[in-house]
Amino acid sequence: MKRLPVRPLAAALAAGGLAGITGLLIWLAAGNLDPPGQNKADGLRGTVYLALGIASEESFDRELRERSTEEVERFSKAFRALHPGVSIQLVAFPEAELVAQLPRRQQAGLGPDLLLITAAAAMRLQRQGQVHPLSMPAETLNQLEPETLARLRLPDGRLAALPVAQQPELACFNRKRLPEGSPTDLAGILRRSSEGVRFGLSIDPHQLFWTLGGLGAGDALLKASRGTPLSDAERRQLVLWLGWLQNASFQQHITFFATQDELLHGLRRGQLDWISCRSSSISRLEKQLGADLGVAALPGGAQGAATPVNRLRVLAFGANSSPGQRRIAMEMARFSVNPLVQRNLTLESQDLLPVNRFVPAPTASSAVLKSMVVSAEQALAAHPLVLALVANPAVDQALSAVLAKVIFGDQDPRGAVDTLIHDLQPPPR
Repeated sequence: MKRLPVRPLAAALAAGGLAGITGLLIWLAAGNLDPPGQNKADGLRGTVYLALGIASEESFDRELRERSTEEVERFSKAFRALHPGVSIQLVAFPEAELVAQLPRRQQAGLGPDLLLITAAAAMRLQRQGQVHPLSMPAETLNQLEPETLARLRLPDGRLAALPVAQQPELACFNRKRLPEGSPTDLAGILRRSSEGVRFGLSIDPHQLFWTLGGLGAGDALLKASRGTPLSDAERRQLVLWLGWLQNASFQQHITFFATQDELLHGLRRGQLDWISCRSSSISRLEKQLGADLGVAALPGGAQGAATPVNRLRVLAFGANSSPGQRRIAMEMARFSVNPLVQRNLTLESQDLLPVNRFVPAPTASSAVLKSMVVSAEQALAAHPLVLALVANPAVDQALSAVLAKVIFGDQDPRGAVDTLIHDLQPPPR
């Protein structure tokens, strides 16, 4: 296998910050990575190439980039202490760029051995044949939530990747503007906006799914995505959901944004008071807001709890690894879900949750972690919705088109429901 053209670790990471992700890398090496019955002289030798996919909202300032570089250097040193015969070369890409470039790199023999990416990216790469499916021992998989594994399960029973951490979806707000805390329901968002509190929402369908639960529209959308006829009551639930979004867009103090980065900038600069956010953004927001930053679970409504989509960070295997590189990659993946490693991952990062279901997060010591756990539990409850909608490109395309028309007032909610149901019809076989 040809060598990846990489820079030294420090230079590679100076080009793109990796705060929460590098915390994860440290703790992948912090536990006992040696298999039972083996020691440091275990025969693990060679160079492993690790590609990190950076989500669009994870663009960090200089200080955070420097901290990330130091953390990865610590990881490299810890891993070499455990496995002196192994070296790690790191290269970082924006995730969209990584997905686009990987086929060319694979063809040139320059593909990575491991990819630390989102579950959605892993599934896209699997469909393209750019990552190697993996089978893990039952004792490893039994430590993970079945719902989490289902998001990565392939038809033949193997996995596209192994989950290693969760990044919950949350509400982030300015305590000075909302001293009583985040609204606890969707009606509260409309009410507080009429009082002058400035809210920011995303126009991305994936980042609006959390509103489905509170308006009771999740099951109706799920049935529509499967091409199942809807009852009049279910149509009304979808009208209620789209109507709430359109009503919100008409409010003076509620603004929809195209990117998560715009939401983060708005809260940091004092132009917004409340936004939907990802746990990976907490450290970035804390740097600007300090103790004024509030974090809470997303609000539900009269029809139920919120239905957030928690992001999974996963380890996927490159398709062109040598047997020795594959063995090292397998050991890293297998021990990434070790209970001690998972616990330390959460304690160190404070913005990642474990995927090991036997590792409780220390919520008693952190209100933020408590909110993250609530969000993770809500996401598990919304699992059928997430599984059917998030990984379905056809649903994403249909929803994006309809939501844009509804939010910008180009289509009324009733007509939009008819359009949505039509566009979600599966193609004839």
